[in-house]
Amino acid sequence: MKTKKKNRFLTFCFSCLPGAAEMYMGFMKMGVSLMLLFFLVCILSAWLNQGALVAIAVVVWFYSFFHANHLAGLSDEEFVRVEDDYMMGMEGLPGIRSVAEKNYKWIAGLLIFLGVCFLWNSVEDLLRDILPEAYMFIPRMMWRIGNYIPSLVIGVGIIYIGVKMISGKERSLPDGLPEEEQDQKSDF
Repeated sequence: MKTKKKNRFLTFCFSCLPGAAEMYMGFMKMGVSLMLLFFLVCILSAWLNQGALVAIAVVVWFYSFFHANHLAGLSDEEFVRVEDDYMMGMEGLPGIRSVAEKNYKWIAGLLIFLGVCFLWNSVEDLLRDILPEAYMFIPRMMWRIGNYIPSLVIGVGIIYIGVKMISGKERSLPDGLPEEEQDQKSDF
């Protein structure tokens, strides 16, 4: 699609939805990547009951708003030179195949976890529909448990990754420290 400067007022209106103004001006890759990032963060924060993740969505929204208005304010020569690339360095990422080959166990574990979560929610909904009122405590308990498990698993995963990063960092630090700092570190 050919990029083109458009009406500034409509660009401003579209910039209220992350990625929409970029798409309006013809930058489809930029617009789609910003819109996907914004909505994925919103969905993830709602699914995990982690309102703190909404802060990331707010940052994406502000970035998209100012990015679109910056693009609209460029001179015609500068605007023509802007390339339609995916945002956040997605263009520079290695191919999906190489990422999948290197991390297939993590990806498989994530897919299994997501499948279990979806299955759990489906069974809970089914039990809510078919069980008589006297047995409604079962789907309610399933809902309560299922509501907290994704947050707990992801929280444990984040802690695990952080501990691995710290332990990996400690192993590599002494090699790069000057001698007096290594001596101080060994005294502790």
